[in-house]
Formats: sequence, structure tokens, C-alpha cells
Amino acid sequence: MRRAPVLLALATTAVATLAFGAPAAAQDLSGTWELTWETPRGVQTVPVTFQVDGMSVTGTAQMRMGEVPIKNGMLHGDQLMFAIEFTMGDRTMTQNFLATVTGDTMEGKITTPRGENPFKGARKKD
Repeated sequence: MRRAPVLLALATTAVATLAFGAPAAAQDLSGTWELTWETPRGVQTVPVTFQVDGMSVTGTAQMRMGEVPIKNGMLHGDQLMFAIEFTMGDRTMTQNFLATVTGDTMEGKITTPRGENPFKGARKKD
């Protein structure tokens, strides 16, 4: 009976949609953004360029010490996550970003070894 696997797949999809909700339409975040957050040294603003391929997000961040690649980038609906890893002297620091994207803005939190900070982002207009 071939219908059983098809029916099982449909039922599984329906249950997952009810349990987790249907994913929101993916946001278009390709382009350059300015991310801003408070640090002990004052406000930090970092230009970040994103490229999106399906759910995969790549790009670069222009840090004080130069351009660094985005790592582990993923976009699911309006939820964005990525990491920036950079070296300061002999130490490597990773900043993990989690944000909700709405049109040309995003808002979320950065997690570092020193704790969490809220951040905001806005798409740069050409």
C-alpha cells in the first residue's frame, strides 16, 4: 500500500506546522547594514555586508582591525543568526548575533564571553 508513506508525510508536516508554526517568508537582507551597540568604551558601529543563499548567510564585517568574515550565518524567516570572530593580540574573540529582521531594520542581542548586549541594525541606503 503506497499511500501510507505519503499520508504519514502529510500528517507529520501538519503536526510540525501546528507545533512550530509555519516559517515566515525569508527577509531580504542582502546588502550593507550598520549594526550598533553599547560597549564599555562607548557606542560601537560596525558595517556588515550580507549575502543570502537560501537559508545560508555569508558576508563580512568591517572591524577596527580590518575586514573579517561572517561565520555560521543562517536566516530562517525573519530570524537571523551569525558570528563574527576576530583576533585581538593573542586572543580570539567571538561575538554571536541573534536578531529579528523587519524590512530594513533588525534588532537583537550579541553574546560575547563578557555577557549579552542588545543591538540594532539598519540597512545602508545607497
